[in-house]
Amino acid sequence: MRYIFCICLLLFSCEEEKEGSFASAEIFQLAPPIVQIDSLLFAKSARLEAKFDMPEAIIRYTEDGSEVTATSQPYTQPIQVTKTSEFAFRVFHPQYQESQEIRTQLLRIKQKVSDANISINPAAHPNYPGQGARSLVDLQKGTTQFRAGNKWLGFQTNKVKFLMDFKDEIPVSNLILSTLNDHGSWIFMPRAIRVFSNTKQIGELLVKAPTQGAPKQMELLDVPVVNGAYKNVEIQIDLMETIPEWHQGKGTIPFFFIDEIVVQ
Repeated sequence: MRYIFCICLLLFSCEEEKEGSFASAEIFQLAPPIVQIDSLLFAKSARLEAKFDMPEAIIRYTEDGSEVTATSQPYTQPIQVTKTSEFAFRVFHPQYQESQEIRTQLLRIKQKVSDANISINPAAHPNYPGQGARSLVDLQKGTTQFRAGNKWLGFQTNKVKFLMDFKDEIPVSNLILSTLNDHGSWIFMPRAIRVFSNTKQIGELLVKAPTQGAPKQMELLDVPVVNGAYKNVEIQIDLMETIPEWHQGKGTIPFFFIDEIVVQ
């Protein structure tokens, strides 16, 4: 009887261990995939590649801004992007919890305005000057590692104005501002963006209030304007007055980061 009892205990212990190991695997969350893009701003096409090195793992994605689910299309090879798109990726595995979703936006450029004369008021923060006004129209994107390189212009104020004077009248239907959202570094989205031409307002975008736990990512803010030909536009950006109460920097003036203005 003692031997039978010992064997039962051993079997029960093994079953417990198996169940515990299975539960641990279910609780473990996968890391997001690595997404590499040769150019977020492109004239003809861009190449996008996603990587995750783990047996049985499947990368799934969408390209219309919708959420990635277990039934979304699987990623199998690099993607050649030929139009403005918002991609989302997530990793799935039969034994683990799916990864957090990672998103990226790619923008096809319709016209270049690198010859525009641009004035900025006030000047960018001395720690984040970029390459001056040229940074806004050079089609060179920064990354979420904003301290690396000199692509980003950073501002710590309540309002910023950009005046763009084009060489000739050009057709304009919308302006797209490439910005950075990184609450952990005290970088927030603006409250509103308004566009004027010859003192007349021609466009506006109201931005949603920030939420706690928002991911660090680059954001393309698309401001629709009245279709027309314009020789100049003035972009007025209203920034947050202070960081929200739920943030450790509450009461402090947040930063606003921008690295490109695209005229479409």
